[in-house]
Amino acid sequence: MRAYVAMLPRLDAEEQLAAVQAAALGGGHLSKQDTMKALSRLEKRAFGTDKKAPVNPAMLAAMGIAVVEAGQASKVNDG
Repeated sequence: MRAYVAMLPRLDAEEQLAAVQAAALGGGHLSKQDTMKALSRLEKRAFGTDKKAPVNPAMLAAMGIAVVEAGQASKVNDG
């Protein structure tokens, strides 16, 4: 629950940015090159071809996300 509350402002901002981008894209306010880049990024995200760097436990720990091995899950207290 804490993670949800902590991330809510970020998710809100992402939705607002997406709405602004959609308005700019649909309203013809971007150059042809910027329009093509934006559409390409959206297509990659929509169809799962967006390549992300692999995440390892050290990266997650640096972000404050606990990494628990499958056999140790019952030992963790979430709150």
